[in-house]
Amino acid sequence: MLIELEGFPVKKGQEAKAQEWMTFLRQNQIQVSATLVAEKLLLEQIFSLQLDDRLYLCWYSHQDGIGLPVSESSNPIDQQHVKYWQECIDEQMPALKFKLENTFQVPEK
Repeated sequence: MLIELEGFPVKKGQEAKAQEWMTFLRQNQIQVSATLVAEKLLLEQIFSLQLDDRLYLCWYSHQDGIGLPVSESSNPIDQQHVKYWQECIDEQMPALKFKLENTFQVPEK
């Protein structure tokens, strides 16, 4: 199982577009959740973070193997998601890569 937490900087001036993106995902939650199967994602959560003067969108995910990259999907929801990514995420800036140090969970009964 792969567990990741990564933060990606939003391009300056694209903060409103990034909020539109998050609204799009919320409004299409059932359809978005259905796309996770092809990516072998068991859970995906998106957080926002204001760091200094930059907005970051941070993805937390549990993945069960390597699936189809979202950029290769023919699903219209995924295609819109990728379009928002290209418009909003500043790939010229370094991403925040978090290293998993520990995992804790309630023991099975």
